[in-house]
Amino acid sequence: MTSPVHSFIVDWFQRFDRLDPVEAFLPDLHPDVVWDMPDINPNLHGHARFKAWYAAVLDTLVPPTEHHLSNITVTDNTATFNVRLRARTKDGTIIEANVREDWHFTTRTDGTPLITHYTATFLEELPA
Repeated sequence: MTSPVHSFIVDWFQRFDRLDPVEAFLPDLHPDVVWDMPDINPNLHGHARFKAWYAAVLDTLVPPTEHHLSNITVTDNTATFNVRLRARTKDGTIIEANVREDWHFTTRTDGTPLITHYTATFLEELPA
């Protein structure tokens, strides 16, 4: 049986695969979420920081993108897993990246997470 958190993670990345509008993500991010991503204005916080990051994504990539998830581990208020991203930029360049995701969250009454801290770390090597 799949946990609500595991299902949520899969759905979250399906939204990224489609490049859904920013409004599809905000309800699942705490208003003061720590969005720990490189190359984003460090003076921005919470939803504003996520919106700036996602605007750059939308300006760069074309749908669909592909996110392949592996090694998902969920504990009481954390989730860690690997993501292999494959996407095409607006100029036609194919990009691939392996990322380790570390999330902290509170659990809502329906069992799904409200993300309070989101960290993505680029990995040097692609896992086999």
